[in-house]
Amino acid sequence: METRVSYTLVRKRLLRSLAVFAFFMIYLIGRLAWVQFIQGDELRNKALAQWNRGLTVQPQRGSIYSRNGALLAGSATAESIIAIPSEIDDVEETVQALAPILGMKIDVLREKLQKTQFEVFLKRKVDDDIAMAVKALKLPGIRTTIESKRFYPGGNLASHVLGFAGVDEGLEGIEFYYEDELKGQKGYVVYEADAKGRELPDAVQAYLPPVNGYHLVLTIDEVIQHIVEKELDQAMIDFAPEYAGVIAVDPKTGEILALAARPDFFPEKYADYGNSTWRNPLISNSFEPGSTFKLVTISAALEEDVVSLHDSYYCRGYFTAGGRNIKCWSAGHGSQTIKEVLWNSCNPGFMSMGTRLGKEKLFDYIRAFGYGSKTGVDLPGENTGILFNVDTMSNADLAVTSFGQGNAVTPIQQAMAAAAIANGGRLMHPMIVKEIRDENGDLVKKLEPKVVRQVITPETAAELTEALADGVERGSGVYSMVEGYRVAGKTGTAEKIAPGGGYLNNIYILSYVGFGPVEDPRIAIYVFVDGATKGPNWGGQVAGPIFKRIMGQVMRYWNIAPKDKSLQPILPEEIRVPNFVNLTRDQAMDKADSEGFSLRIEGEGELIVGQIPVAGANVPFGTTIIVYTGPGSQGQGEISMPRLEGLSLRETSELLGLFGLRLEAAGSGIALSQNPPAGARVKAGDVIQVDFGEPGNE
Repeated sequence: METRVSYTLVRKRLLRSLAVFAFFMIYLIGRLAWVQFIQGDELRNKALAQWNRGLTVQPQRGSIYSRNGALLAGSATAESIIAIPSEIDDVEETVQALAPILGMKIDVLREKLQKTQFEVFLKRKVDDDIAMAVKALKLPGIRTTIESKRFYPGGNLASHVLGFAGVDEGLEGIEFYYEDELKGQKGYVVYEADAKGRELPDAVQAYLPPVNGYHLVLTIDEVIQHIVEKELDQAMIDFAPEYAGVIAVDPKTGEILALAARPDFFPEKYADYGNSTWRNPLISNSFEPGSTFKLVTISAALEEDVVSLHDSYYCRGYFTAGGRNIKCWSAGHGSQTIKEVLWNSCNPGFMSMGTRLGKEKLFDYIRAFGYGSKTGVDLPGENTGILFNVDTMSNADLAVTSFGQGNAVTPIQQAMAAAAIANGGRLMHPMIVKEIRDENGDLVKKLEPKVVRQVITPETAAELTEALADGVERGSGVYSMVEGYRVAGKTGTAEKIAPGGGYLNNIYILSYVGFGPVEDPRIAIYVFVDGATKGPNWGGQVAGPIFKRIMGQVMRYWNIAPKDKSLQPILPEEIRVPNFVNLTRDQAMDKADSEGFSLRIEGEGELIVGQIPVAGANVPFGTTIIVYTGPGSQGQGEISMPRLEGLSLRETSELLGLFGLRLEAAGSGIALSQNPPAGARVKAGDVIQVDFGEPGNE
């Protein structure tokens, strides 16, 4: 029987086959379109990456110049050793040959050479003799590439401004803050390679040149920077503090002319120093400012017509606030004008001004002067400081704020606040970079001075400036007088806050802030000496002379002729020693500062119980008075042995007598050595052995 195939069935089969074929054709066409048009660029790039290889060409880092064009940081060319693992024929032979030249451990070098990366850095920025030795080996897969190596012609000059750069990037200071401008853009050498990454013979090469970094022109004047750093080096010798620093600012523009701190570091050898040395205390450290902060209080009081400089104020020796009697450093100044309150640094007078202003108004001015917020200086790590919360602070907090306690501020905030008074009441934004230029020296960007705000009127600023200048010529202010020039300034002696709260015993932050010449202020200078362990222990005789010497040298450098040659610091030959007994440490410090004495505090108590020389004696101006505060509350009858070095036999006997100690003397002259040493724990009645002689003949 003949089998007949249904036409309909055949047709259905054909249609199904055609549908399957059409589906696959559409899929293939779609896939082709996707690969060609959608993934085309991506696949093309992958293909190029498979047969093209590129060696990185590092750009040259931009240089940093002073405002006068002196090179502060530059880049020299240096060679780096790189490996292309795919081109190395014998890894072990290469390791044995390279390790002694590069000074690398064999295991470390072997691991680098066995990496699957196309390009591996073996050692960066090597000396020329190492690079030449590597080239002489002509090892397959080992090459050199040119990079820039940072150098600093001034050594440690302006180290806290410049910071430093590591192998690939800036890590501190300007080098870090302006990394994007300084670093430039990498270039490449591109060539064709086989599947193993080896360069093809007669292959086409392409060179994409790097774009070098921009140059920075700073506001720093290298001459003034040298002057400042020389004075700081001397201060570290004379006073042996923990830190010391100076900021010098152009008050009209906010340009920082010099900024330096000690201890410092050499940027090229930054790894030899600890992180604490890299830290810039002028912008990152905050502390209670002391009397330099009184400039804010009196500025606000004058501006708000709370007082005038000719008003009178009667100081009873204390001011009552929040149920507390907060003492003045003196037993009472009596009747004085507000100008004399400023000259005498009378704490009750300033507490009265602060109380009359009220906490809201006073803190409006504190913030207007820039305290409690960052100044915006273009350096990393700036601190805001710490201010009382106006909503929760007490009347006593308001009182102590008025004379510089309770709040924490930074040195740069202090410098800019003083510069605002010198600039007719206009607070400026601090600047440390003036210009950004390209590698050809063409200007890319010019940074213009910015006024932050008008804090006080020009009239109030001028009135306060005159009062400050008059105060420099009185009392301990003579230590900061600049011969032939009128300058304005204020001293500060602040207790140092202990890590666990309270205040450190007999350790102070000594400061001076001022500007000049008064007729046309060109420079404002802030000086601080933190934790002096030698010499006087207050701002007038420590920071004041540093200010004086810097200001005098800057005036001569700028060829500013003396205004009045009769302006000479005249020190009296002899003055009468005041009575320090029954004063607190702080009161004694302020009294000594005001009357022109150096003060050395011995003992661990809070109240002065004895002094040498005695009150009423006539001594040369600037004589060091030794005061004894008693044993304190610790040690169960033990006391800390005082330092006797440099005292006469009589002074040594009197001082030990105050402590209840007995003297066993040998020789004559001044005290050269003692047993037990200073700081040792002793008991009343112990015998102290002291050798006397002439200095240099020990």
